Amino acid sequence: MDIKKELELYQFEKLNQTLFLNHPDAIYLLDLEGNFMMVNEEVCRISGYDRETLIGQSFEPLIEESMKAFTKERFLETMQDRPQRYETAIVTKNGVRYLDITNFPLKNENRILAVFGIAKDITEKKQKEIELEQYAALLQVHNDELEIFRKILAHDMRKPVANALGFARLLQGSLSDQKEHEVKRYLLHTVESVDAMLRDLNELIALQSTGKESKEEIDVNKTLRRIVNFFKEEIRQSGAVVELEIPENTRFLAIKAYFNSIVRNLISNALKYRSPNRPPLVKVYTLLRVEQLTIQVWDNGIGMDLPRIGKDLFQMHRRFAPKVAEGNGLGLYIVNQQVRLMGGQIKVESEVDKGSLFTIMLPAN
Repeated sequence: MDIKKELELYQFEKLNQTLFLNHPDAIYLLDLEGNFMMVNEEVCRISGYDRETLIGQSFEPLIEESMKAFTKERFLETMQDRPQRYETAIVTKNGVRYLDITNFPLKNENRILAVFGIAKDITEKKQKEIELEQYAALLQVHNDELEIFRKILAHDMRKPVANALGFARLLQGSLSDQKEHEVKRYLLHTVESVDAMLRDLNELIALQSTGKESKEEIDVNKTLRRIVNFFKEEIRQSGAVVELEIPENTRFLAIKAYFNSIVRNLISNALKYRSPNRPPLVKVYTLLRVEQLTIQVWDNGIGMDLPRIGKDLFQMHRRFAPKVAEGNGLGLYIVNQQVRLMGGQIKVESEVDKGSLFTIMLPAN
């Protein structure tokens, strides 16, 4: 080789070395076992390890645990002479960093000699994406809550308003003094119940609009007895018995409007879908542990064929006994959504002509 060609080759190698060491992205060379053969300064900066520590070490210990299998698979694909472009995450001395990786095989005419890689630090971009996803999830929760508000107004208010209208029409007719006094008492009770429901909803909407924590301490015993009293006339007319087993001084933090609506819907369904073959019996139990409040509503009503109903149980506008009672198929849908938004769970046991048991588990903290 003459001096001129030797000088050109030296300058080319020097240029490549300069580009390798000073490229703004992380550049590295891996042997066939996945060990670092060469790394530039950006690899050291991102990983937090110096060149002496990295050379001869495998790339795998750097990879974040959930991404290890995926990243190893991409390396093996490259070894099969298939260049790869993917995103992964590494654990550094300063925390997790996200990388956009390009791997391609370095080879001669006969075989693959090494894997050449370029890694771009996309941590800032990834964090913004995560923030956007969190914001979108929060926005979805707020939208779900607004939809629940609308359905509560459409569903829960229908019965008391209908009752109030019925009592008002009775007062337009000719009634004895005793009957008129009784109707006025029922009307006042109904209007007071509507007022309480509206105050719960208004308070919750106000808290949501200001972004404040919407949970408050609930006296479970007092609240459940007030809800049962809401159905006083229906209980009297049906001859139902409602038993409450609620320890005194049971208190926990929850979204008041949701809690009231959940219990109100379950008791309403227990009374509505009563069996014609036996006196209606409804039992409400509560149990408060350190981290969870459990509420159970049991009835001896007509029950449901759960294997047949399946996933439709909590869907919108699903009615499973239209001949027994009127309804729009929203009650259990609303209950399920409210339980979900409160971070809880709901379980159902039911058997045709035996009755149903709804178990609600709500986080107490």
